[in-house]
Amino acid sequence: MRIPYRISLLLLSFTLSAAHAGAGHPEYRVTVLGPANSYANDINAAGVVVGTYYTGIPGLSPSRAFINRGNGLVNLGTLSGNNSDAVAINDKGQVLGNWTTRNGQRRGFLYYQGRQRDIGAVPGKVTTYTDINNTGYITAIGSAPSFSDGVRSYLRAPGGQFRDIGNLPFDEPTLTNALALNNRKQIAGESGPLTFPDQPLRAFTWTAGVMRDLGDFGFTPNGGQAINERGQITGYMSVPQGFRDRIAFVYSNGRLINIDGRAPVDGRYSVGAGINNHGHVVGSSDHLSGFIWRGRRMESLNALVDRRLGWDIFSPQAINDAGQIAANAYRNGVQYAVRLDLIRPSTLAAPELDAATDAGEEAEAETAAAAQAH
Repeated sequence: MRIPYRISLLLLSFTLSAAHAGAGHPEYRVTVLGPANSYANDINAAGVVVGTYYTGIPGLSPSRAFINRGNGLVNLGTLSGNNSDAVAINDKGQVLGNWTTRNGQRRGFLYYQGRQRDIGAVPGKVTTYTDINNTGYITAIGSAPSFSDGVRSYLRAPGGQFRDIGNLPFDEPTLTNALALNNRKQIAGESGPLTFPDQPLRAFTWTAGVMRDLGDFGFTPNGGQAINERGQITGYMSVPQGFRDRIAFVYSNGRLINIDGRAPVDGRYSVGAGINNHGHVVGSSDHLSGFIWRGRRMESLNALVDRRLGWDIFSPQAINDAGQIAANAYRNGVQYAVRLDLIRPSTLAAPELDAATDAGEEAEAETAAAAQAH
């Protein structure tokens, strides 16, 4: 195992204050957490951000997973492989990532308290790990090299057992991407027939062995991208007004909400990428760049930071309950992983969790967990 090493970020982890005269009243200050060509992927309750950076030209040079707690970037290494990326972090500080061996196999890793360990791959599958919750359950996507069995998704127990979560009822082969996981072991993602060149995917939620279609706005593809502890989901829904138009949504208590807010016109594009327990959503759109939605309308994050600093906050990925946002931003044509911190932090308490939809489902989840533990 390669021991991670710390990179000094006197220049890379500086805070750009937005509270000086003439700057208006910005809501957020921007803290750079990664070097040039870095990508933020997730943030936990303590504001710790994980992501990936390239050692040279993005897509052509090796990639490295990183964690930044606010006091410097830690390169998580590659477990003696060629590439790595950190995709998620839970509130305990456990980091989930993927790495590629020297012979090209994609595997997963966990990093915690300075130690990194290989967690392997779904047996016989090309594997991508996607999320981790506070009890160590992990979501993964696996496909056979020939796609003969389609693309399937799995819930990995802390002991390493994999459970196939199934798919929405389409003819085989199917494609199912489990993309987000909460602490109640509820999963959000997308599922549909594996057809080429396009897949008419449907957004889903999965709870204790039951996968449910979230519905639609009249078209496909659709996908769930993030889920909070209340079971609320955000992502994208296709709409029929234009070619491949997609709009951001929130799914809450069985109801789909269009949060884009624009009148039907050709060319709309927006997607929700992260949602916290207040139901606040961050994501990207064609008309606002990065946005935040706090229950009323989508607001451009570029309008909420000091414009004189030259940032384009174009791709926020996650938001915690304190309102901190892990995002990707351009400045002078170069991309950086950043964190947005509220200048005046909110004291709003997180709402209570919604009641379980079915007591039997909760019992089934506990039974399944106990069976996996043995």
